[in-house]
Amino acid sequence: MIHFYRSTLKALLLLFVSCIAARRLPEEYYPDNFFANQQSLKINAALQKLEHVPQWVPNWPDSKIKMGQVSGVALDNSGQLLVFHRADNTWDANTFSIRNVYQAIGEPPISQPTILVFNETGVMVDSWGQNLFHMPHGITVDSESNVWVTDVALHQVFKFTPDNRTAPALVLGEKFGPLLDKHFCKPSAVAVLSSGDFFVADGYCNTRIVKYAADGTKILQWGKRLGESPFVLSVPHALSVSEDRSLLVVADRERGRVACFRTDSGAFVTAFRHWLIGPRLFSVAYSPIHGGRLYIVNGPTIGPPPVRGYVIDFSSGRLIQTFATGDSFSNPHDLVVSPDGTVYVAELDPHRVHKFVDDTLRNETKVNVTRTKPTTVEVGVAGGWEWERWGSWAGAAGSALGAACGALLLALCRARDGRKSVGRRRWEYDHSQFKLRRLLERRRFTRVHSDDSEDEPAPMLPPTV
Repeated sequence: MIHFYRSTLKALLLLFVSCIAARRLPEEYYPDNFFANQQSLKINAALQKLEHVPQWVPNWPDSKIKMGQVSGVALDNSGQLLVFHRADNTWDANTFSIRNVYQAIGEPPISQPTILVFNETGVMVDSWGQNLFHMPHGITVDSESNVWVTDVALHQVFKFTPDNRTAPALVLGEKFGPLLDKHFCKPSAVAVLSSGDFFVADGYCNTRIVKYAADGTKILQWGKRLGESPFVLSVPHALSVSEDRSLLVVADRERGRVACFRTDSGAFVTAFRHWLIGPRLFSVAYSPIHGGRLYIVNGPTIGPPPVRGYVIDFSSGRLIQTFATGDSFSNPHDLVVSPDGTVYVAELDPHRVHKFVDDTLRNETKVNVTRTKPTTVEVGVAGGWEWERWGSWAGAAGSALGAACGALLLALCRARDGRKSVGRRRWEYDHSQFKLRRLLERRRFTRVHSDDSEDEPAPMLPPTV
């Protein structure tokens, strides 16, 4: 027996040394772009499985209209598009101090109209918002045609009624006064319920969601900066409301996910992510089309995946469609979707708004809305590129490990006096596991939480006075 183990050890050592020596082969066996090509093939294969709709409408809107960085888009109740842009102001590395204080407080607000209104054909029919804002960010329109906007330089949220576009009817936040937890600090977006209650994504610094009554009274808030809880947010960047499901949908930008919370209590319900979307997700819009769809845009990162728009079927959690201008966007920041499936995407650079049309949905005469209880799913896994950093050592190390394990397994099987039945049962068990794993991958989601989970932290209520 001692001789057997010595022989086995020598065999393993020889295999290891041989595999390490293989590293001395010429570099052309592992070209520099080998793993990059593998990534590209994987991404292209995944994109080919998706339907490439809606289709881009070129030369929309009127190219004569000059815009600055386009930070937000919204649709009013007549179907006209509101574009929120920054004119000559830009957000760069010098715009804010380390304490999030705007560095151009002494400068006047933007003198040009910052809100441009376009009809379906791309003709500008109205403009307003001059001498009001310093650094526009988010915009939305509620069911009463009130326009809500956020300004990250002012650290404020504004509500404008249909009959007065020059003076806000409601202002929340301390002007130029960022303060962690107590005031807004670069609020990014607003979403409004049909009841008049509304939500603010207090976005870049406080990483929280705050719910207000229609009169501006705080109802509750939730959000954490650190930990593994589903309530941890890293730049809640955009909001959308799914009233048919009673959900607030959040684009959790730096976590690369769409997080959904109950509109009544703030309880976590559902989250969606996918490796093809990547680690950054800039905006989301919910539509009740075909039982519920999520329209999203990711953002630029170092390396893959490509910057594109995607459509997720809410009920199954599957990616079903993708869209972009050509192969990819440059720097998309926001999007909105109409009841007929027309999508508008705002880009910071170049300063553009893009229109995409789904002819199939536009030709449908009825939008089916299915009221279903939401399930809690995590779709895919963001990231997934770390293995490539091993470069060519991955091949040698993998070969050594595989050969060593194979030799060890063979030796142990022989040492057990030919008990082949055990080996056969082990192989059958592993094979079934493999098929189950493949099945789960094809389904693209796993159940990770339930609606009544006792592990979900309660939303943080405002302090009583």
